[in-house]
Amino acid sequence: MTKSGLIKQEILVLLADHSMHSVQEMKEYLVDRKIGEYSEGQFAGALNSLQKNGLIDKTERGVYIMAEKNESNQRKCFVVSPIGEENSDIRKNADQLFNHIIKPVCEQCGFKAVRIDHENTPDSITQGILDCLDKNELVIADLTGHNPNVFFEIGYRAAKGKPIIHLKRKGERIPFDIAAIRTFEYDLTDLDVVAETRKRLEKAISGFVYENDMGDEEDIDNVDGSGRIVSAMNEILYKIDCLSEEIKKKDQENIKAVIETYSGMTQANDSIENQMLKILLPELLRNPQAADALIKLSEKFKE
Repeated sequence: MTKSGLIKQEILVLLADHSMHSVQEMKEYLVDRKIGEYSEGQFAGALNSLQKNGLIDKTERGVYIMAEKNESNQRKCFVVSPIGEENSDIRKNADQLFNHIIKPVCEQCGFKAVRIDHENTPDSITQGILDCLDKNELVIADLTGHNPNVFFEIGYRAAKGKPIIHLKRKGERIPFDIAAIRTFEYDLTDLDVVAETRKRLEKAISGFVYENDMGDEEDIDNVDGSGRIVSAMNEILYKIDCLSEEIKKKDQENIKAVIETYSGMTQANDSIENQMLKILLPELLRNPQAADALIKLSEKFKE
């Protein structure tokens, strides 16, 4: 977890008593929690992020309190993924991804994570999905398994031009048509990868500019562009990561190809003498007397 993320987490723990706490009290609490050194910018940024995401409220100058939860006003993140039958491997993967990666990150960023099978919608499931794709501020989609419904839903969301994040299980390939779209990998069997995925998701979510960040139409031109800059920077960092991974894969593939090619050439081109030498040499090195005997025998054949 980043230092800013750690500061936010500890502030929320302190404010969980629903009492008002000053900035000075927060800093003293952070010292008691032994989170290490941090800059004023990191502390201020953590406070601003928590306030912006509706997790804390400012009661007066330098004093904050935990915000009252109001789900009607809370931002929502609709989770698109293969669901599968109860007790199936697909359902197990979907539940673990939701519970251990998506939901905690969404809560950290001030979003409520929504999955259609967890909701009681008065309309049909299809209509409920379309409503979520239309209205929710964010969508996170898991492309694992190439589920047709998932691809339809991400296409529908993309047509709306609203924020969406793609995920896939590590090692799986995605179709060529969407390979250029940034996709975060996860591995539920590796806790380090889980932590890294959560960190990258948090950055991506914080980097988007959402509709309700922009206010009325006449104020849109005056919106601070920092959100767009952060979003662009996250995109650049993601592409650098992807490029680095591709270079590593290519290096590994090239080394493997060279080894296989060299190995094949050696087997095909070796003379009988060389092949025999490969068999005999290890034994001769272990037994010098046998080597002497072989040399004497070869000299007799020369005579």
